[in-house]
Amino acid sequence: MTTFDRDHAELRLPLEGWVDVSDVTPPDRRVWVAVGAAAVGTDLALRSGVKGLAGALLVAIVAGGALASRRIPNTKAWPLFLAAPLFGACLMFRSSPWLLPLDVLAAAGVLVLGATLSRKGDPLELTVPGLLGRGLHALVHGTLAPAFLLSPLMRRRGGKSSTLQTNGVLRGALLAAPIVAIVGLLLTSADAVFASFFRVPTDMGDVAMHAVMLAIGAWGAAGLLRIASATPFEMPVRRRWPLGHVEATTVLVALVAVFAAFVASQLVAAVGGASYVQRTAGLSYAAYARSGFFQLLGVAAISLAVLLAVRATVDLSDEARRRRFLVLTEAAVVLTLVIVAVAVRRLFLYEQAYGLTMLRLCSLLVAVWIGAVFVLLGVALTGVRVLGRRNWLAPAAIALALAGLLATNAANPERIVVERNVDRFAGAGPDKLDVDYLTDQLTDDAVPALVDALPRLRPEDAAHVRQALCFGPLAATGGLWAYNASEDAAVEARLQACVTR
Repeated sequence: MTTFDRDHAELRLPLEGWVDVSDVTPPDRRVWVAVGAAAVGTDLALRSGVKGLAGALLVAIVAGGALASRRIPNTKAWPLFLAAPLFGACLMFRSSPWLLPLDVLAAAGVLVLGATLSRKGDPLELTVPGLLGRGLHALVHGTLAPAFLLSPLMRRRGGKSSTLQTNGVLRGALLAAPIVAIVGLLLTSADAVFASFFRVPTDMGDVAMHAVMLAIGAWGAAGLLRIASATPFEMPVRRRWPLGHVEATTVLVALVAVFAAFVASQLVAAVGGASYVQRTAGLSYAAYARSGFFQLLGVAAISLAVLLAVRATVDLSDEARRRRFLVLTEAAVVLTLVIVAVAVRRLFLYEQAYGLTMLRLCSLLVAVWIGAVFVLLGVALTGVRVLGRRNWLAPAAIALALAGLLATNAANPERIVVERNVDRFAGAGPDKLDVDYLTDQLTDDAVPALVDALPRLRPEDAAHVRQALCFGPLAATGGLWAYNASEDAAVEARLQACVTR
């Protein structure tokens, strides 16, 4: 090894042990069946709008096909494939654009994570760097999915490549093409029934769209099964990054100092009241209290990233350093929880003044999740093991987010928005209840709640809501594969409000 190589060996160390993505078990008949079923399911789901029975069925087909392919020998990964259809089912029961993209991402993410754990690993013991590495590993394999499907054509038999056989087939096809074309033209001109077998559809755009959808489904399923068929991902062996305890202590002290100053400012503002805020910030107390929600959540996210990075890079073998690190990080966690609480309080004040919207409700849920993650982080920093596992923080945070998403789907957040606003503003006078938002910005998820609320609204607001509802569809459309329980309930509610009144 040269002097340059010795000096820079540490720079190359994090790449050592990276898994060879070319080491993949070729597909067999079960894999082809699973890919074909997923391709047909994707075509059906995309043509039906994803939001419906076909979308839910697609997730179940992909998860079931992966298990049936026998490419998932690690039983610890099976619960992930069994959980994916739960999020797929949400596509059949909800219409809100705030939920459906999250449901799709959750289903896809759970399937990909399960594929990366197909042969080795425990979903209850994952790290943030490990998740990032698995994501990159899955992206590479997903990109190479077509090569995975075509690999049997180039498989070696008896030590000799079948390339010569493949080339022979191609040369034979080229020779046969003009002969088949001439004979085919003569036969089609001689017999109308035979000619009908080869009649080209007039709408080639529809045929091309089917082909694209089938290709998308096949590519996605092949990518998932390629991940499951590949060498298991493992984090490269490396030393800790060179962040000394002095640098880490400086970062943590600075972070704690800034957070402590912010908390002190909140106490001063609370004690000083509206006059102090007006005098120092030039704002009314209401405007001051309702500002800065998203900035505070951004601060909490940065704090989480810093604490995780410091925790992953600092050598804590020395007991004194470990205690100092624990005190500073726990102080940062507690202060960040105060910041999250301030953000939630400001959001409540904003909602009391202007009403609840889907954006504000989703922001509240995200803030609660961030606060819960910091509680988990505070516990994890103490070194507590859960179910005998040390790296449980990332799985716990992900599980909490997935469980929260399922609970949110079950609760129907648009119904909550309607009921909350009607309870607060229905009798508060003109222009208090934003009926335009309730009728224009919400989806079929909100329609039954709006119909139930009609008797409680002011006559002018009730007439506005009923008129908007009656412009909606009064019959289900799209057929069986597009069936959506939310749309079906909305149709029944509109019929109740517009036909049987």
